[in-house]
Amino acid sequence: MMLKLNQNSIFYHCLLLSSSSVILQLLGFGYRILLGRLAGAQAIAVYGLVMSAYNVVLSCTLTGVALSVSRIASSYQALGEGRSIIRLIRTALFLFLGLFCLLAVPFAFCRDFFAQKVLGNPETSTALLLIVPCLFLTGFENVHKAFFYGTGQTFPPTVSETLEMLCRIVGAFCLFSVFAAKSSAPLTDGQAAALIVCGMIFSEIVSATFLTTLYRFRRKKLTGRDGVCLPQVLRDIASVAVPVSLSTLLGRLISSANMILIPRILMRAGSGYDAAMTEFGVLSGMTMPMLMLPSAFLSPLITVLSPRFSAGKVLEDQAMIRRKTGKALHVVGLIGIPSMVILILTGSQLGEVLYHNPTVGNHIPMLSLITLTGFYYAVLECVLESTGLQKRCSVLTVLASLAGLCCTLILGGAFSLGIWGFLCGELLSSLIGCSMTAIWVKKYTQISFRIGNWIGRPLFASVVSGAFARLLLKMMEDLPIFPGLRVVFVISVFFFLYTICLRLLGTDFWKYIEETLLTQAKKDRNFR
Repeated sequence: MMLKLNQNSIFYHCLLLSSSSVILQLLGFGYRILLGRLAGAQAIAVYGLVMSAYNVVLSCTLTGVALSVSRIASSYQALGEGRSIIRLIRTALFLFLGLFCLLAVPFAFCRDFFAQKVLGNPETSTALLLIVPCLFLTGFENVHKAFFYGTGQTFPPTVSETLEMLCRIVGAFCLFSVFAAKSSAPLTDGQAAALIVCGMIFSEIVSATFLTTLYRFRRKKLTGRDGVCLPQVLRDIASVAVPVSLSTLLGRLISSANMILIPRILMRAGSGYDAAMTEFGVLSGMTMPMLMLPSAFLSPLITVLSPRFSAGKVLEDQAMIRRKTGKALHVVGLIGIPSMVILILTGSQLGEVLYHNPTVGNHIPMLSLITLTGFYYAVLECVLESTGLQKRCSVLTVLASLAGLCCTLILGGAFSLGIWGFLCGELLSSLIGCSMTAIWVKKYTQISFRIGNWIGRPLFASVVSGAFARLLLKMMEDLPIFPGLRVVFVISVFFFLYTICLRLLGTDFWKYIEETLLTQAKKDRNFR
């Protein structure tokens, strides 16, 4: 029976976003491979330090404002105040510009201090200056992107994100090629990181222009009343943005401190500077992006459900919130668990194929557990934040991140365990966040956790399929087959066996999609 897609359904939007995310992940892999070839692991490590600072400044100026736009726009639309969204967008942009002038501009003048004293690497100075115009453009892009997500228009952001990644790839290739042609001396790690940021600026110009222009056309089609006054808009933004911004800022400060500490604890454990920066670059720029591949399917689910949870809170539809929470947690198990198992099996081979670096597969078992726990944590946190419990989540985020940082300092620094101290800290942070949010979600939504169905079946099917896939991989090692084709074949066999095992255990994946994710228009009309 052919599955008929309802363009108003959650499944349709998730399918659209997931398709885009898969494309983005593939482009992102190509981008990381390109950077690895053009810049090298040490330059990627410098770039990683720069992005740690960028994320902190981003959380101070934009994150809370953009998130509030998505949730409030959904609420206004559910209440019939569609025309008030225009005032919401205008106010959010003014708030962002004020915060940008207050915080980002002074940061640019003090970049040398941050490069030397905070990041501990003077080579980051030039790239730190360039992230300021990049942030300015990102602000306009993200506020307008939040408008589209909040009003249920998922197609424009997917086009924008794909276009942005393509521009990054083209920009990086052209910049490195031009520099190589005009300069006989090799690039320093700092110069390479600065060129990467220049490519980001080019991509942000294209993306921000596209979304801003499209918004000016789409806002004319908004329907409903225009009865929300400016003071109320400001109060609504503050109620979401302030706790989210504070928690995000503290969380990213701690997370950035954690990332900055990695090269230092590696050197304390006995590695030289070059070896420490290389391992940091491989971990942050190659291994972690590879592990985040399943987010191509899971992040769109969170993006689509977040405004619906907010609207359900406004309409006091507790049953809908409970039902969609169960669906989201089920999808995490069905997709996240097998993805982590196959990455554990083929991580080293994938690293060799994608990056020509077999060390990419190091630490994947531990990182897979951290990543999977993080997926559950993200979904549970989305439910709580979207239903008015932002402050509780904010405190938890800070405490969990702080616990992880302390673990890194103690195990990685004091006990000189090196990278293992960092990994243990990340696992501890994810476990604390996931367990506490699970307790709160169960309490406030009265949901019944179906552990056997959501975790037990996917885990058992993944382990059984993984055992066969591992045996197949061993048998094919000596065959004269291109490594990339061998890995693709083993992954395909694994997921085929996984689907069969699930069916035997009583879970039909495609039937589940049809019966639980495909939502009729009459059920979603209130969320459009």
